[in-house]
Amino acid sequence: MGIQLSDITIVLPTRNESRNIRNFLNSIPHNVTLVVVDASEDATADIVSSVRPDYTKVIRHPGTVTEARRIGADVATTPWLLFTDADIVFSREYFRNIENLEEYDLIYGPKLSLDRFRAYYQWFAYGQRLIHALGVPAASGSNCIIGKGV
Repeated sequence: MGIQLSDITIVLPTRNESRNIRNFLNSIPHNVTLVVVDASEDATADIVSSVRPDYTKVIRHPGTVTEARRIGADVATTPWLLFTDADIVFSREYFRNIENLEEYDLIYGPKLSLDRFRAYYQWFAYGQRLIHALGVPAASGSNCIIGKGV
């Protein structure tokens, strides 16, 4: 059986994402744990706190994306971590599909976009598929699930 949603913490670094954050929040299940590590100068953290008060922890930290991911991982108490970005909008099937996947140490996929980065992410996804086909893991921090103990 796959990974249960109750076993996942979404780790989300943010910086001035007030324009994107509502769409992101509306695309994740309300009962999945979310850790937001925010380095914003806008209202991102306040929006997160008001839109999603349950199952959510907001940590303000003015560091880099890498530092934010580490802080979020350290705070998480679940066995699985889903690293993503605030400009992501998950499809309705995404979390249902996670529950049907076999368990591996790392599960990853492309980050696709409908906005101005659409072509860039399509090329990036093509490169990921090519490198994966060659037997080399091609994960990015935008769409990857990893076991916390890995």
